[in-house]
Amino acid sequence: MTVPKLPPISRKLLIAVTLTNAVAAFGIVVTVSITEGLTDPTRTIAQLALLGLVGLVWASVLQRQFARLIEAPLAESVNIAELIARGDTSRRLPDGSTQEFHTLAISVNRMTEQLLAADQLRLRTEKLATLGRLAAGIAHEVGNPLGAIATYAQVARGRANDSPAVNEPLDAIDREVTRIDRIVRGLLDYARPRLLAPRACAVDTVLNEVLQLLSDQGVMRRVTINRELDADEGLVYAEKHDLEQLFVNLVLNAVDAMNGEGALAIRSRTTSVNTALESAQRRTDAPTERFPHQPNGRAVAWVQRADRPEAVLQVVIADSGPGVPVQDAERVFEPFYSTKEEGKGTGLGLAIVARIAENLGGTVWVQRAREGGAAFVLLFPLHTSTGGSSRKSAVQ
Repeated sequence: MTVPKLPPISRKLLIAVTLTNAVAAFGIVVTVSITEGLTDPTRTIAQLALLGLVGLVWASVLQRQFARLIEAPLAESVNIAELIARGDTSRRLPDGSTQEFHTLAISVNRMTEQLLAADQLRLRTEKLATLGRLAAGIAHEVGNPLGAIATYAQVARGRANDSPAVNEPLDAIDREVTRIDRIVRGLLDYARPRLLAPRACAVDTVLNEVLQLLSDQGVMRRVTINRELDADEGLVYAEKHDLEQLFVNLVLNAVDAMNGEGALAIRSRTTSVNTALESAQRRTDAPTERFPHQPNGRAVAWVQRADRPEAVLQVVIADSGPGVPVQDAERVFEPFYSTKEEGKGTGLGLAIVARIAENLGGTVWVQRAREGGAAFVLLFPLHTSTGGSSRKSAVQ
């Protein structure tokens, strides 16, 4: 914690006492000189009266300085701390005029931020627990009749003798059954808690494998891919399956946004947090070109966390689609929120992406891409062979 060069309370009080003593000494000298020509007992009475007045002024000045330097800021700190304890976490201690109260303000404000983060984590955990129970119930109650519907559709297809009039509605039933099944599975993937067994994973290797898998499936046949994977030795402490699921969701989301045809840029590098936010320069860019990132509120909160790492692995997946409206930049990571046409998305893909990124100790946000579409920016804590990552025992 860096404390600015503010004077401590003791120094300010010492200055006040010194000045007050100087004024009191001057008052005594003046008192003696004024009463010099008087005779006793008038002289004695006058001296006592004037010295009493000097003492009252001296005590008053010291009391005011003590109240200004200690009592007032202490009372304000206690009042704000009480409000925070009652649940008003929007309150913050103002910076103090002395070193002690400035340090106290930093500590209390940091504690308040940590309380907010812990409260948000608790709410999110409760929501996930509720969602998990709901998903389990849906999977049980919907899965069995859904399987029966799919079976009856296949039986009807076998009896239809390839009649177009019958096969067309049966095809529609199959599509909707598959969609419902995908929604239920996505819900389970999002909400189901499970213990992790993470290990050091090479992100560039996972990205190449994901792109190869999707290319083999024909998903990328009309997509031009620009790879700039510069994190050859960059490792993330995670389960490989989670990273694969995260990147598959992001790539498929980009391909869907481009209607299966367009340009996809995938970049990776190891860097510091500040550099990752300052620039997204590519190898093909001119040395003087700079493209600052614009993290949303959730990413800013991650950057401001006390335990966030300094060294990160950054991945950017950008497409040439229509992009994400600014007002939807945060909502796209909410469960069941989708900007796709009705019936073309479950609204769980990006929610799963955000959950995996957060479980790995990282963050994700979306901004405008130079390709014209959306650019999803991911930051992960960089795993080191000595210290490792701070998220070695995460639970999803």
